[in-house]
Amino acid sequence: MFKAYDYAYQIEVTLKSLFKRNRFEIGGIVDANFIERNPFIAIAFALGNFYNKVDTSFKYRIDEFFEVNYSEMGKSMAEIGEEKVKRIVEDFKEIVATI
Repeated sequence: MFKAYDYAYQIEVTLKSLFKRNRFEIGGIVDANFIERNPFIAIAFALGNFYNKVDTSFKYRIDEFFEVNYSEMGKSMAEIGEEKVKRIVEDFKEIVATI
């Protein structure tokens, strides 16, 4: 059974760490319930924060992430499906870990 909330919570933990904020802060974006419904808003918010601060190779990786996943923007995790969500979360965490 697909537990979208578990994947959303992984993103929430990452965002809490990145922004040093608690759940519900930053307009509610740092909240697994919000992330489960709008994963790309939260991810874009986090990656956009780094975009103009990193060198070209990291910009390329962020651009590539969005190009590959563009068709999933505007969808909830339930609409995206477990396999794609799992890959998206792993890729997001990998990008953040390397920045």
